[in-house]
Amino acid sequence: MNIFKMLFGAKAAAAPASQSLPATPSDQSSLADELSHYSGYQRQAALERCAALERTDLLPLVVVRLNDWVPAVRHAARATMQRLLPLTPIPQLLQLLPNILRLREMGRSDHADWLQHFERAMLELLNVQDLLNGVGGKNVHVARSCFYMLHQHGLSEPVQYIGMALATRGDTVLATQALRLCASAAPDVQTALYLKAMSSPFGRIRTSAFLSLTQAPGGQDMHALAQASLLDAQASVRYLAIACLQAKGEDARISYRAVLANPASNTQAIRVSLLALGSLRAPEDLELIRAFTQAKLPSVRLTACNAWLKMAPSDKDVIALQAADDAAPGMQRFAWLMVSRQGAFIPFATLRPLLEARGEHDLLLRYASANKWHWLSTIAHLAMAHAPHRPSQTCLQRELLCWIRDAQRSTAEPDAQQRNLLSQECAQAALRALLTVQEEHYSTLLTHELARHQLTPAGTPQH
Repeated sequence: MNIFKMLFGAKAAAAPASQSLPATPSDQSSLADELSHYSGYQRQAALERCAALERTDLLPLVVVRLNDWVPAVRHAARATMQRLLPLTPIPQLLQLLPNILRLREMGRSDHADWLQHFERAMLELLNVQDLLNGVGGKNVHVARSCFYMLHQHGLSEPVQYIGMALATRGDTVLATQALRLCASAAPDVQTALYLKAMSSPFGRIRTSAFLSLTQAPGGQDMHALAQASLLDAQASVRYLAIACLQAKGEDARISYRAVLANPASNTQAIRVSLLALGSLRAPEDLELIRAFTQAKLPSVRLTACNAWLKMAPSDKDVIALQAADDAAPGMQRFAWLMVSRQGAFIPFATLRPLLEARGEHDLLLRYASANKWHWLSTIAHLAMAHAPHRPSQTCLQRELLCWIRDAQRSTAEPDAQQRNLLSQECAQAALRALLTVQEEHYSTLLTHELARHQLTPAGTPQH
């Protein structure tokens, strides 16, 4: 029996009655809408006309109707598929494959038997090379479906399509599926596939492949592989490589120090070596790591600070201060994260001149906002500064409004230096100048909060 008759039924194989009817332009233009019509009769009729007109361009909409809630519409959709599939170009068939195979997950109807016949019908239209091309293509859903078809029907040597899937650079799901199948391959094939997986762009795949190679039968040079993996971008791969060398009595630190001592080493190798040494925490490597905090490239300085923190967490205050003193944006972000999340402490009196000298006003205000009176003193100080040494009026106004809203949340008292600044008439005038007439309420709240802490300018009567 013809596979399409098996797939759609002998009765459905006959051309729909509507096939002999001429189609008007309006029929063709409305078919797409009719395939989604609320009426099942309309959807069924639209499917029949779609088959009669050989509208292969509407196949994506026909596929949706394969899981229609009306059984007659599902049957009509299958019949339309029977009519149109042989007329459809190979690239379009591959695009349809994922949506059709997804019917296995649908619960409205049991599609299992129909899908088995459908897959066989597709194999009459697609050859092995078409499916291999799909696995290697850019569409991840097509690649997964083609991989499934090749494996499910044993259409090619597993090493061929598994190797292609392991080499994918855009789909970790497909690479994971391929890696799972490696375990069922012959031992010599396993080794070749796992070595191929070591070139995957996905760190998790490389980690699993390395671990599998350590447990696989002999044949691969694990010493050479471990040495090559010491500079892997994925930390878990490096840890496995280090452990592998340690089991052979070798110290990976020697390799990392050699990389750092070599002037020809590239930036990536230097950064990886710094992080690896930091994680190994050998005290004798600390000075070498700290030396790279003065490197020319900001990315290397940042990595060195991270490695230093890994090795000596108790030095976090010193590390944060050194990062804050670095003008590179990445180092500034690192310093802020150290203070805000790691609990590092930088005296504000030390930090303020550093940031103000570089015009880092937003960052300065962010640090200042951690302390109620540092925050207001900084706003006042910047409001009195002369352009271009001050941020915009809008920025300072926004900060002052936030301070007024949050003022009641803290009972802290200003220190002597803050009190001296905020008690000055010029400082309070600069603050009030930031508030518009429409914000008179906030001006009143500001005056009240200053008076509550005895910050009334000299000569002004206190209430």
